[in-house]
Amino acid sequence: MYPFKSESSMVRNRWYMAAFSSELSREPIERTFLNKPVVMYRREDGTPVAMFGLCPHRHLPLAKGRVEGDAIVCGYHGFKFSDEGKCVDVPSQDTVDLKFCQPVYPIEERGPICWIWMGDLDKCDADLIPPYQDFGLGEPDWHYSSENYFHLEGRSQLLVDNLMDLTHLPYVHYHLGGGESMKKTPMESEERELSFRVVRRDKVAWNPFFVQIFGEDAAFDGLADFEVVTDFYGPELIRTGLPIITKLEGRDDVPKELGSLLILHGITPETETSTHYFGFSTRNFRQGDEVLDQFQYESELTVRKQDVDVISAVEARLETHAQLENEISVLADRPAFQVRRKIAAMLREEQAANVD
Repeated sequence: MYPFKSESSMVRNRWYMAAFSSELSREPIERTFLNKPVVMYRREDGTPVAMFGLCPHRHLPLAKGRVEGDAIVCGYHGFKFSDEGKCVDVPSQDTVDLKFCQPVYPIEERGPICWIWMGDLDKCDADLIPPYQDFGLGEPDWHYSSENYFHLEGRSQLLVDNLMDLTHLPYVHYHLGGGESMKKTPMESEERELSFRVVRRDKVAWNPFFVQIFGEDAAFDGLADFEVVTDFYGPELIRTGLPIITKLEGRDDVPKELGSLLILHGITPETETSTHYFGFSTRNFRQGDEVLDQFQYESELTVRKQDVDVISAVEARLETHAQLENEISVLADRPAFQVRRKIAAMLREEQAANVD
């Protein structure tokens, strides 16, 4: 499965974003994760449930049913399943002697995000959820904003490749100020305990986009040294961000207003060729600023929609084209190829475990 040699490109043993917490309620909803339909809802105590999403009787989506107590009732013939997946009621008969149990998947709610584990249960460990402290989520000096979601008609690896190669900024996201600086930016990579990090450093001028983010009071003349940090936490989450100003021409201090705005990308495979794309941001300045929240939300919608359009166009012809012409690579592809190797190793490890 492009770009890997394995039949599947989906790593199973990861915590993937299933939903924003705000999406889950007593009304069931369905999403497909790693080719499996999953129904999600909340128990009476508010905790989330994730269960295989089709009734085993006649396969109606359980999301078309209703929640009773902590159980879910199929909307076709009334079969009721407990939050542990056991069939506890068949209205058409007096007794329930079914030996069948619906698969139930671990789901963890951490702050504004619900994470789901679709892999091997013996490898499920909540400590493997991406490290919130590394991107300020839940930290007192950081502000959370800009929840957004896109359904991507493209395989998840195309989105990973896109986020690891920022040379597309001045072309795909041409409306953003400062994007030209990404064309040929020197970059370094490092293996961290929490992530694989790529740092790009160059110079940038004050531009209208910075005005919207940092405000007029943070304006500077000339060029400033900056760094852009990208963190790959796994195929499920990548962190990018706005340029962090590290030095201004003629000044030794860096204005507090030029803080960090981090952009998080939740990448959850739906099928081999479609993806759930979740986005949100954190920042350590202008906390509670509703004007900035709205601007950031609208800006992220525009940027992500541009990426979705490009990736969907690539996916539409990818399998055919990959057989007709060899893919070329350039220096800017290095971070994406480093990450591809990491994901390929994960896939090989899972495949070997299944063989054993």
